[in-house]
Amino acid sequence: MSWKVLLAIGTALIVIVSWTAIRGRAALPVIDQATEKLVIRQIGHQLLLQAGDSSSRILPVEERANKEYLIRFAAPFTFVPDTLVAIVRRVVAANGLPSSYLVEVIHCAPSAEVIFGFQIYKDNARDVIPCLGRRQEKACYNIRIRFTESGAPGMDPFSSGLLAGSLVAILVSLLFRALYIRKGRTAHKPGSMPALGTSSGITMDSSGPLNIQPDLPPEAIKQEVPTPTGIAIGNLLFFRESQQLVAGADIILLTAKEAKLLHVFANAQQEMIDRDQLMKQVWEDEGVIVGRSLDMFVSKLRKKLQADPRVSILNVHGKGYKLVIGQMAC
Repeated sequence: MSWKVLLAIGTALIVIVSWTAIRGRAALPVIDQATEKLVIRQIGHQLLLQAGDSSSRILPVEERANKEYLIRFAAPFTFVPDTLVAIVRRVVAANGLPSSYLVEVIHCAPSAEVIFGFQIYKDNARDVIPCLGRRQEKACYNIRIRFTESGAPGMDPFSSGLLAGSLVAILVSLLFRALYIRKGRTAHKPGSMPALGTSSGITMDSSGPLNIQPDLPPEAIKQEVPTPTGIAIGNLLFFRESQQLVAGADIILLTAKEAKLLHVFANAQQEMIDRDQLMKQVWEDEGVIVGRSLDMFVSKLRKKLQADPRVSILNVHGKGYKLVIGQMAC
């Protein structure tokens, strides 16, 4: 194989990797939008619970241009601005949404008057949060959220990574070429050909090699590699032994504790699992058990399960958790 062929193979690999990466990147915004809608709907759910309303419906979140969303409610409610600010901050931070955003509470049509609003910046130094501590009257409200964070100028991380990967592939191709030339020179040196004997597994006659028999036992040659099996969780596939969560072409790595906890949930999908039972099965070999550890790992699993928006872990208040498929959080 000549160095030109090796270089052509390297170039082909660059094209394949680039096409795969671009195709995968084009699909990311769809997942992100679905996740953002679910998270923003959770803001409305938490706000109604704080207002003492656990039965009114939250209408579908309306997505607008420039990363703007509108939360609409089926019934009037009252709220305290401090509570709204705390809920939005907590939900946004817990789900990795952009950390700069503008929130406005507006009267329903026809007035559409802004009665409260606040703006949060990434550095928190310029936050604008007026009118705290003043309970608003019970009325029909909509909540408008617009994410204002923008990326830094210059080359984006995806382009930088793609460029770096291409350069590495070219360098690998050139390295193969150098090794090939060096190997060719070594092969032409006198005495470089090793003597062939019976111990090499190659039989010879006057015309050249007749048969190649590797010195391996038959069981080593015919041994089959076991195929790992996974547990289906919605559109995801969970592999306990390798601590992996597969979403289409993407592989999400899990820690040992996350894999152990998800294994318990995966074997009891759509069923409520008691907190004590979860802590016993996951932390039974670790002496002191802290409830906060369970809540922290559940929060981490929720983020990784967002690869399928239909999959979620619900908190059954005062009892435990439930892994559900295709059920809204409210």
